[in-house]
Amino acid sequence: MLKSLVRLTSFGIAIFLSILAGIVISTADDAFPQGAEYKASLDFTHSQVSKDQAIADLDSIADASGLRLSKVVADPNDFFNSRSLYAFGKQNPQKPQDLEWFKPGMTGRLLPSSELGAASLNGPYVYSGSKSAVDQFVGWIDSHGIERNVIAKNQGSILGQALVESGAWLTFLTCVVLSFTTVITWYVLRARARSLKVLNGTPAQKIALNDLLSLLVSFGGPALAGLGVSAAAVAIEGKASRLHEYLLTAGAFLVVAAAGMILCALVVSYITWPTVDGIASRRPPENHFRTAGEVLKAATLVLVAVMLPVLGTSIGQATELANQNAKWQVLKDHVALRISVQSDAEFVSRQSELRQISESASTAGKLTLSYAFSPRMHDRPSQEPLMDTGEFDGIAVVNPDYLRVISPLLSSSGTSLQDAGKQLAFDDLPTGIKEFWSDQFPLLSREGAGPQGNAGLQYYRYTGQQPFPALPPVIGEMAEFRNPLIIVAEHPESTFNDATIAAFLSSGNLIFNDSAWVGKYLQSSSLATAVLSVDRVADAALYNSQLQNQSAGMKTLSFTLVLLALIMSIAVSGLVYALSRSKRLFVERTSGWAWGKALAPRMVWEAALACALTTGMYLALGGTARPEVLWAFAGIPLYMAISWTLHVGFAHHVFKTTLARKA
Repeated sequence: MLKSLVRLTSFGIAIFLSILAGIVISTADDAFPQGAEYKASLDFTHSQVSKDQAIADLDSIADASGLRLSKVVADPNDFFNSRSLYAFGKQNPQKPQDLEWFKPGMTGRLLPSSELGAASLNGPYVYSGSKSAVDQFVGWIDSHGIERNVIAKNQGSILGQALVESGAWLTFLTCVVLSFTTVITWYVLRARARSLKVLNGTPAQKIALNDLLSLLVSFGGPALAGLGVSAAAVAIEGKASRLHEYLLTAGAFLVVAAAGMILCALVVSYITWPTVDGIASRRPPENHFRTAGEVLKAATLVLVAVMLPVLGTSIGQATELANQNAKWQVLKDHVALRISVQSDAEFVSRQSELRQISESASTAGKLTLSYAFSPRMHDRPSQEPLMDTGEFDGIAVVNPDYLRVISPLLSSSGTSLQDAGKQLAFDDLPTGIKEFWSDQFPLLSREGAGPQGNAGLQYYRYTGQQPFPALPPVIGEMAEFRNPLIIVAEHPESTFNDATIAAFLSSGNLIFNDSAWVGKYLQSSSLATAVLSVDRVADAALYNSQLQNQSAGMKTLSFTLVLLALIMSIAVSGLVYALSRSKRLFVERTSGWAWGKALAPRMVWEAALACALTTGMYLALGGTARPEVLWAFAGIPLYMAISWTLHVGFAHHVFKTTLARKA
């Protein structure tokens, strides 16, 4: 059984290291695709350069300096599995070409910058070139007031990023423990043969060398099989052109793992070397591993107690964040205006034009309004509430088009607000909300009328089961409410005054569901000179969702390896215990004792160890102040179930072996 576990563990380690190699290559692809040397995250929010001018300038810089520059964009129609590059400069293909990403299932295209369309200028860019070309590009960024965060390509950083961002660091830590466990297990299996060799006078150097070679053979076979399976999977996925790069990376990881196991094996061999006294007393040679086995088991149990809260919380958070960002998919076709405003006077002068585009969009069914008020400033619980919202946890001002767009998020059957909400009269609202809205609405409304007398507003108590999403006045953010007050403005362009409409457009709360319609409107409007760009509102969130989805998958893999480490460590301890008490267990069993009675003292120790270590880690991790640390106690029943199964199995195996010898 232990030999099978060693082979399975070696195969599992190889599979993970092969996956890690793929993650490293994928991370390099994600961060520095097409051989890029730099990655820059740019934010044009406070820049006054228009989108058309920015594209033209970057095309010119690329052509003049030889800079290879591209904008990275997640495909809004398949944001989990598609990412494209928009290349600047005429030296790049002017027709779309398919990209070959290393990540399985990931697709994308290389397109010219002229195809950017409604894609946001904000976000990641990748580039490479001479120092003068890079300096020219960075200088252009700084001269236009564009916020930047530049990262140079570095193999160590890529490995660190692959481990951290994907969540693979948990799995990597588990693999280190698994490697140590594998070495201990192998030397337990070799203990009796090693004692016989010492008794036979075999030189110590020869014994140690044979043990190392046998360990490498035992590890190497399953490891090469795992590498072969991974390579076959890469080829089947259509990445055969990058198989050489993959095998070099995965092979390097396996060599490092083998070197680490050799160092560990030398230490274990020295500590557990059979002594003359031990051989003369006819004690089972596996007894040398009793302390090591218990320490290894305790260390693994501590690791489980630490990692279960991390895994439970991290997987939940990663999945929640992935799902949260995925909710932006309903807005994947919606765009916001980035407007150039040099002064308050210019903002006022543009208000009538902004109202006109809102009116035209509303008439054409292209306008969407969502504005979220939180009862606390920036939704920070430590701050004083802005208002007494009573039973409501927030306020969302929306129009019917927004409700239609988000209806899939409220119910799989597309429930409307009329089905998931109860209409209220203004006088039925909590006092705090009535006072707040009565003070604010006259400042926002077109005629300065009070909210209770305006026929364009309707009030609803949301009764749906799913959280209600709404957009705060920060582009790219989404708030969720469980029990919000929904204020529906049938025609926001008529309900709110010009200043409010302009503010809503600038903050991304008034958006458009058709970028082509916006582009066509601006072609015949003087407003075009003030609009710097028309950008999709969901790009950043969809890209983050893609990353979080990958992280959740890696942390799930980590849990699988933690479970394997736990099984291995308990197996070593269980076998050593059964061998060291073989005579006693034989007598007890032949006297008619059930395994439950024979192993009761051991199970009491196992339970006490599990409870003590788990409780200690719970307190050490601040469990009284962190509810998520309760996940640590889930390891106790898991540990006891595995321990009981393995102890009974090994006790039965040793009993049968002893019985055969007696016969």
